[in-house]
Amino acid sequence: MANKTKAKKDQRTDAAGAASKAEPKKAVAKKKPAKKGGKPGILARVRGYVSSVRSEMRRVVWPTRKELINYSIAVVASLVVVGIVIALFDVIISQGLVLFSGLRG
Repeated sequence: MANKTKAKKDQRTDAAGAASKAEPKKAVAKKKPAKKGGKPGILARVRGYVSSVRSEMRRVVWPTRKELINYSIAVVASLVVVGIVIALFDVIISQGLVLFSGLRG
């Protein structure tokens, strides 16, 4: 059984090899890269940048005054909470080091 599958595989590879030998290989023409028209000047680039920024800013959905106040309060509250947590960790770690090393008091 293994000999039959091997023979079929050999026949397929021989047929593919004969077909590839019969056809001459085509020369692959290398394409030259297209010449660039050059980089636009600094003023053209700045103008393009400003125009794209204006376009993006028109698409922005701005928050209402009430939403802005709520978001600001949420940010300030979270800053206060994180500050308190960091201060507590600082006190706990410093007291632990003092007790461990016995340097103070």
